[in-house]
Amino acid sequence: AQSVTSTLLRTKEMMQQELERASTLNTTINDDGALLHDAKEEHVDMGGTMKGAQGAMRTLGRQDIRDAIILRCALVFYWIVVVYVLWTRIKI
Repeated sequence: AQSVTSTLLRTKEMMQQELERASTLNTTINDDGALLHDAKEEHVDMGGTMKGAQGAMRTLGRQDIRDAIILRCALVFYWIVVVYVLWTRIKI
């Protein structure tokens, strides 16, 4: 009778330990699920940010091209004025 009782007590302790382990595992899985959900939300938010950044980069690229064109036109105008002044003053 004592061996059966001790076996049952050991079985009860093992079942209690397994229950605690399963409870800990369940908590860990729930925490990991929440972490994954937060990471997914952040990833979705980053998608909108990336689209906005791409639009800003396109706008900056167009502005860069426009500035280069304006600079070249200004240089051409400058040299035309220099040639005109030299022509009218010195009569080249």
